[in-house]
Amino acid sequence: MVSEPPEEHLMLSPDSSFLEHLLPKLSRRVCFTASEPPRPVKHSPPVVEKVVGPRDLQVSELSYSSLQLSWSVATGDVTGYRLLIAPVSPKGHLLPAQHRQIDLKGDVRNTKVTSLTPKTEYSLTVYAVYPGLIGESSSIIVETTPVPPVANFRVIEEGLFSLRLGWTSPLGQVETYKIYIPRSERPGLTYEQVLQGDASSHVIDSLEEDKTYTVSIYAIYPEGPSEPVSVVGRTLKLVPVQQLLVQNATTDTVQARWLSVRGASGYRITWASSEGHIESVNLGENYNFYMVQGLHPGTEYTVTINPIFVDIEGPVTSAKAKTLESSAVQTLRATAVSTSSAVTSWNAVPGATGYRLAWGPTAEFVGRDRPRQLALNSSTTEYVLKNLVYDTEYVISLYVLFGSVVGPGITATFRTSPLGYVSNFKVTSYTSSSINVEWSPIVGATEYKLTWSSEGVSPHHHYLDHSVLQHSITRLQPNRLHFISIHALYGNTEGPEISLSQQTAALTDSEQIETVREVKVVDIGMNSFTLAWRKTPGVTGYKVTWSPFHGGEEKSEMVSSSITSYTITGLPASSAYKIQVTSVVGLREGSSATVTARTLDLPKVTGFSALNTTDDSTTLNWTSVTGVSAYLLSWRHISELETTTDILGPGFTSYKIRDLQYGRTYIFTIRPLYGEVEGPVTTITKRILGSSRLVPVQAATLGPVPAHTITTSHSGSARKPAGKETSKSTTTTLRPAAKLDMTITKTAQALTLLTTTVNDQSTLSVETPPPGPVCGRMKADIVFLVDESWSIGTNNFGKLKDFLFRVVTYFPSIGPQGTQIAVVHYSDQPRIEFNLNTHKDRSSVLRALREVRYGGGNTKTGRGISYVLRELFQESLGMRQNVPHVLVLVTDGRAQDDVEPPSRIAHILGVSVLAIGVAHADIDELRKIASPKTYKNIFYATDFSDFPSIEREFISSLCNEALLSEFKQHEESAQLDTPTGDPEALAKPEGPCPIQCKVKPL
Repeated sequence: MVSEPPEEHLMLSPDSSFLEHLLPKLSRRVCFTASEPPRPVKHSPPVVEKVVGPRDLQVSELSYSSLQLSWSVATGDVTGYRLLIAPVSPKGHLLPAQHRQIDLKGDVRNTKVTSLTPKTEYSLTVYAVYPGLIGESSSIIVETTPVPPVANFRVIEEGLFSLRLGWTSPLGQVETYKIYIPRSERPGLTYEQVLQGDASSHVIDSLEEDKTYTVSIYAIYPEGPSEPVSVVGRTLKLVPVQQLLVQNATTDTVQARWLSVRGASGYRITWASSEGHIESVNLGENYNFYMVQGLHPGTEYTVTINPIFVDIEGPVTSAKAKTLESSAVQTLRATAVSTSSAVTSWNAVPGATGYRLAWGPTAEFVGRDRPRQLALNSSTTEYVLKNLVYDTEYVISLYVLFGSVVGPGITATFRTSPLGYVSNFKVTSYTSSSINVEWSPIVGATEYKLTWSSEGVSPHHHYLDHSVLQHSITRLQPNRLHFISIHALYGNTEGPEISLSQQTAALTDSEQIETVREVKVVDIGMNSFTLAWRKTPGVTGYKVTWSPFHGGEEKSEMVSSSITSYTITGLPASSAYKIQVTSVVGLREGSSATVTARTLDLPKVTGFSALNTTDDSTTLNWTSVTGVSAYLLSWRHISELETTTDILGPGFTSYKIRDLQYGRTYIFTIRPLYGEVEGPVTTITKRILGSSRLVPVQAATLGPVPAHTITTSHSGSARKPAGKETSKSTTTTLRPAAKLDMTITKTAQALTLLTTTVNDQSTLSVETPPPGPVCGRMKADIVFLVDESWSIGTNNFGKLKDFLFRVVTYFPSIGPQGTQIAVVHYSDQPRIEFNLNTHKDRSSVLRALREVRYGGGNTKTGRGISYVLRELFQESLGMRQNVPHVLVLVTDGRAQDDVEPPSRIAHILGVSVLAIGVAHADIDELRKIASPKTYKNIFYATDFSDFPSIEREFISSLCNEALLSEFKQHEESAQLDTPTGDPEALAKPEGPCPIQCKVKPL
């Protein structure tokens, strides 16, 4: 915009306030310019735009008579385009006489070129047209395609003297078709035919039989003919019918069957008798079966057939057949008639292909049974009718089958036998407790039903096989009238009853009293037994006697004859007894049945552990025992005999012991007291070591003590919830304060503060929550008892396997040096998948779990638990005596047998039971199987997809220290009571934390 030179005429200012600084320079420039003479004007040379013609010619949609041409636009002021179309000779020269010119508008970029000659080379040139002149051009050479030939030319049908041809019309406008047989293919034969352009088939006739012909065709377009296409066809040979079969002859018909002949337009079938009677019929081309009717019985016929090819008949094929003398069954009868069956038989009919047998009640007995029928093969002449109704008249009908033709029928009737009475039913002998009866056999009876009863006693039923003709009725009451009846059973139907009565004999002094049977102990408590036995007939009562197994006072009790169970109470715990049950009649006693049993031990203290151990103290925790009157707590140094003892009230579950020696190991024992009786001892050992160093912090402000926390002094004991030993960091700072001893504790997984102030020094301990379940140090023998009943199904069983797979992954050490795992299925019968000592590492266990297969069945949980106790927890199968024995039950429903007896045995044997219920599992039943413990041992998932929700909690219980403590209660503690040498002396930290461990105040 500025004049030349710009550096002299262009001046810039940051903003308008600086314009006055440019004024001197601007004044000088104006004055200097005004004083100069005028300069000549400089003219710039004009810019000439380069003109380019059309380019990039492209051909598409090329056919035999047209194409599509496109190009890139020319530059400049284009007013139009000129297209020059010129054929090219075979020698490559343009043919000017056949040139065509097409003028197009300037905005056209492509055009369709038509009216081209097929299979011809063309030169296409496009010129740009400008005002007053023709611009540059661009050319392309292209060859059109030939016209399309006839497609899908084929022989549709071959005849004796003709061929039917067909084809698909090609694209384009076809004027005519020319079809011909080349003379070179058939010398002496000339055939040419011109057809309309809309034709698609043609028949060439007047050919020779069984000859091969090559036929060609080409389409004729306005642009010229297409290339010819050819097809080879062969005329048919005059052949006879193959495989003529004449069969299924009856008295007046025969059936003729044959294979179709290719190209035949029909068939002529003729039959002639030996007497010279001839008949025939013409059939269509689709026939290959015909029933010849109107024949004479017992006559031989000749049946012939020949194919027809329009008006020419082919060779004849013949066969012979003879009609039957008679087609009806002559005899039909029913034999061996019983109450529910009969045997029907008849004479065979020659030529029959089968029989149809029908039977049902006659009109008089309609409704007593349903009509039935069935088809039988030709070799059958006898059939047993079963499941008939007794005392009913039946009609049977038999029809002869000749293929699909049903011949005449024949009928007969019979009546089934009525249900019979058992004959000669009588008493052969009797005693005071039994009656023997017998009877005679009855025809048709499948079983006998024997029933007996007496006044005030419900009837008893007994079913006997039809071969049994006597029976002894036992366990009857003496001197009592008994009513006995018998029925004959005919399948599911009872025959009429016949009955009698008989009184048993009175009991005499010389007659032996029956011994009580099936006496067993069905429940065991700490101070009681419950007995049960089978009722003994004829007794007036029972005498129950019990005495200590190793001698002592004998006691007894009489019970009435209606009682079959009794509970003995007031027994001492953990005592063996001999128990006898004797049947009594009047003042006489029979032989006694004896069993032995042992009362359960008194409950032990569980969950006994030492927590929050410092340099000179530890806090003992345990789980409350129901029914105790006090606890007897003792402790001593492991190498000393002197023991310190304290008696605590029943409400205590924790106790802090002070003034212990740093670095020494102590033995702590606790017993529950039941009045004057001491329960079993529970023992643990603990080495007194502080769990952390002391770190100074600022003075802590103590909040109120929660309601569930008990604060104790040195001479008292505080109740504190039992839990796992936690890692602890402790800080100490000096602060004037009164002497204070306080413990503030929250529940598991919450922050815990333990603060102590002694001699004006305050200590703040922060307990961090315990980590997640760790099973790496766990050593146990674990058996998974897995329900595989029908209610689970294959899909849910796969989810159960995945759960077991994840559980096993928590145990890094599997084998004799770590945890051993076994898997047992149970349904109707338990089965072992693998034993405790089968696999020695985790990988092999996981592979074995993948191979576990689902079985199905009922839910016999009690049987499964008994099987595990008997077959799995055996030293010969890998069980170890010095590790916990754990049974994990997984089930989805209520057991179909009794689970209490095997569960009690498991608890007596010290087996820890964990139960997982799914979906419809019975929680009350699971509580009986896995009795409540200090740790959680009963888990529930709403369905098999819900296993992940209980997995973490289950692993926490399975690897819980409380479970290990439960096992240790069953071990002997003698080895802990043996004094041993003192451990190596340890230096006890003295004084406050050194200056290096101090931290900055918050």
